[in-house]
Amino acid sequence: GRTELSALLENLTVNETSFFRNRPQLELFQKTVLEEMLRRKQARRDWNLRIWSAGCSTGQEPYSLAILLREHMDTLATCPKVQVFASDIDDVAIGTARAGRYPATLLDGMVPERLSRFFAAGPDGFSVRQEIRELCTFSAHSLIRDPPFSRVDLISCRNLLIYLDSELQDRVI
Repeated sequence: GRTELSALLENLTVNETSFFRNRPQLELFQKTVLEEMLRRKQARRDWNLRIWSAGCSTGQEPYSLAILLREHMDTLATCPKVQVFASDIDDVAIGTARAGRYPATLLDGMVPERLSRFFAAGPDGFSVRQEIRELCTFSAHSLIRDPPFSRVDLISCRNLLIYLDSELQDRVI
């Protein structure tokens, strides 16, 4: 039944991720890609920046991208509307991502300024603050079965492609 299928899917999907995973590479990505995308959007007066985080698991990747974007947007007089679409095949993981609540252990090592600015402490961990949550939209989605999101400026697959064999990578790409 549905319960066995859900249990099987949960066992097959990998929900191991973290905020600001591979920080040096992510910060280089911020400087060379994200900031340049915002600059070009601003120069063209194109007021929409759409990013898709495919295979987002429990949400740390799209929230990290949203935080990096927010930090740079705060330095601009005007900036485009930013939307981070985040999808995963795992409904349970998407539910966690939407809730935006994480145990303190998942935020170990985060820069204290980011932690205090973008997260609110609670009795059982931390919650992503509204200014970041409003940039992100989460949905259940299969890259193999469902049509892709349209009109996106960037697709982030950092949480996804490393878990697929080369045949599935080719199908997804």
